[in-house]
Amino acid sequence: MALQIEEAASAQANAGTALAIDLHRICSTNELPSDFRLLRTLGVVRGVTVRSRNIGADIGAGFKALGGGEIKQMTKLCEDSRKEAFERMVEQAMERGANGVVAVRYDQNSIMPGITEVIAYGVAVSDGSIPTSGIADQPEGGMRCGQVCTSNELPNYTVHHSLGVVNGITVRTRNAAAQIGAGFKSMVGGEIKTYTTMCERARKEAYSRMVAEAVERGADGIVAMRYNTSDVQDGVTEVLAFGTAVTSGALATPLPHGDLALPTAMVTTASTLPELGSQLYSLGVVQGITVRSKNVIANFGAGLKSVFGGESRTWLGLCKDTRLQAMERMLEQARERGAKGVVAMRYDCNQISPDIIEVIAYGTAVSDQPSPQLAASANGQESRPEQAPHRIPGERVSTDLEIAGYAARSSLGLVRGISVRSCNFVRNIGAGWKSIVGGEIRNFSKMCNDAREEACERMMQHASEMGADGIAGMRFESNTVEPGVIEVVAYGTAVSERDAAAAPTSTSEGTIAHSMVTTTNELLGHQMPRSLGLAQGITVRSRNVFRNIGASLGAAFVGGERKTWTELCEAARKEAFDRLLKNAAELGATGLVALRYETEEIAPHITEVFAYATAVA
Repeated sequence: MALQIEEAASAQANAGTALAIDLHRICSTNELPSDFRLLRTLGVVRGVTVRSRNIGADIGAGFKALGGGEIKQMTKLCEDSRKEAFERMVEQAMERGANGVVAVRYDQNSIMPGITEVIAYGVAVSDGSIPTSGIADQPEGGMRCGQVCTSNELPNYTVHHSLGVVNGITVRTRNAAAQIGAGFKSMVGGEIKTYTTMCERARKEAYSRMVAEAVERGADGIVAMRYNTSDVQDGVTEVLAFGTAVTSGALATPLPHGDLALPTAMVTTASTLPELGSQLYSLGVVQGITVRSKNVIANFGAGLKSVFGGESRTWLGLCKDTRLQAMERMLEQARERGAKGVVAMRYDCNQISPDIIEVIAYGTAVSDQPSPQLAASANGQESRPEQAPHRIPGERVSTDLEIAGYAARSSLGLVRGISVRSCNFVRNIGAGWKSIVGGEIRNFSKMCNDAREEACERMMQHASEMGADGIAGMRFESNTVEPGVIEVVAYGTAVSERDAAAAPTSTSEGTIAHSMVTTTNELLGHQMPRSLGLAQGITVRSRNVFRNIGASLGAAFVGGERKTWTELCEAARKEAFDRLLKNAAELGATGLVALRYETEEIAPHITEVFAYATAVA
C-alpha cells in the first residue's frame, strides 16, 4: 500500500502539485517521529468503501477452493479495497489542513458473500505549518470535532477526570431494492456506491451517539476511540463507536459510584486513570464473554424491517444488552482480583451463526498496589534458572502498551496463539432450541471462552519459549470459520526485564528479523527515530474441499478443537506476516511497531488475513 501511494505522490509532484501529507507522517502509533511537533488534533477522519468481486473472480475462487491455498485474484481485490479506503481517509485529512494522521486503524465487515466493507480511520494532526480549515473547531453533538481522537492523548490537554467508556451503537438493515441492485453490481465487480453511502451514514450515526453520551456525562473530550462492526444476521449490521470520555475541568457533580468497589467510570480504552494516580500495577487481562440470540418472533419483525431498510430497534436493543453484559462480566472478574480500574479496554464481536452473536469485553485490571505475586518477585523471593523453561505470570500480560509496575527493557518480537473450536452436534441442537426463545446461549459462551483461554495459553507458551518475562500490547482477533466454529488469535509483544542481546535486525533474505516487530509503540532496546509510513501484508486463502469435509464433520459431531483448521489459520497468519515484513523492507525499514491483524470470512470457506504496522528505521 505504501509503495502504491508513494507512486501516486510522485505522479502529483510531476504534475506540479504537492501532497499536503507526507506518507511518513501517517502511522498506526499514537505519536509521530520526534521531528514532527504535534500542536493540535483536527478530529477523527475516515475513508469507507464497499466493493464486490465480479462473477468471474467468484467462479475462479470456487474452483480454487477445491484444492485450497491462496486465491491471488481475491488478494488483489482486497488490496485495492484497503488502498481506496486509505486514500479517502487521507483526502479527508487534507481537507482539514492536516499534515499527519496518527493511530490509524482498519475495520471491515462482510456485508454479504462477495461484498465487503472496509474502513480506514485515524486522527488528523497538524504541526501548524499549514493553515487548517476550521472544521476541528466546529461543534458536533456539543463537542468540538478536534476533541475526539483515536490516540491515547489529546495534545495540550490535561485529563483531570476519566468518565468511563462511552458507546454509540446503530443496527441498520439494507432495503430489498438496494440488495437487488448490489446483486447486479456484483456480476461486474467494483464499488457499490449505494452501500458505501449507507455504511458511511451508519458510522457517522454511531459516532454522533458516542459523542452525545460523552456530553451527557459532562465530558469535553474523547480519547482512544475505536470502531467495531459485525453482521448480526444476513442483511443486518451492527456498528459500534466507542472511546473514553474525559474532562479537563472539574466535575459539576461527582460520578455516581454507588457501593461498587470498581465502578464503570474506572474503565478506560486509554492507558491512564487520573483518579488512581501515576503509579499503577497490572493484575493481568480480564474478560467478559456472552453469546446471545433474539427470540424467533423478534427475528421475524426484524426480517420485515429489512424489506424497507433503516435502523432495526429490535436488534439495537439486543446489541446494547449484550455489550452491557460482557462489560459487567469483565468488571466482575476484575473485582475478584482486587482491581481498582481497567485500562486499554477493547471489544471483539462475532456472528457465531445466523441470529447468534458473541461479544467480548476485555482489558487489563490495574490497582495502585502490586499483587502479592509481583511483590514477591520484586523482593527477590521468586527466582528461576536463566535457561530453565518458565511460565509467564498472568499479571505480566497486558493489553496496554506497557505493563504497569514492570520495567521491561527489551522487546523480543511478536508472539501469538491460535485456537479453532466448535460445539458438538448435541449442543448445537440445544443452541438452536434456545434461539427460539432468545437470551444467552451458554454452550456457545463456554465454547468461545475455551477458545480464547486456549489461544492465550499458547501465546504465553510461545513467549516463555523465547525467554520473555511478560507480554505487552496483547490483542484478540477472531473470525467465524463457519456457523458454530470460531477461530481466536491472541497476539502481543514478548518483553524482558533484561537488556536486549545483540542480534541482527534483518534476515539472510533481506527481510526484517522477527525480533524487530512489536504491537506496542516502540522497540525496547532499539533507537528507531524515523517513521516510514504504513506497511501491510494481505492474503486470501481457501480451505480445500476434502480437508473441509473432514473438519466440518468433526465440528458438527465431536466438537472441541479443529486442529486441521487451526493449522490452516496459522499458515494464513504467517503468510500475511511474512508479506508485511517484505513490504517494510522495501520501504527501507529496520523495524515494525504498532502491528495489528484484521480477519474476515469474505465468502464461505474463504478467509482474508490482513497485517499492518508502522515501518520505522
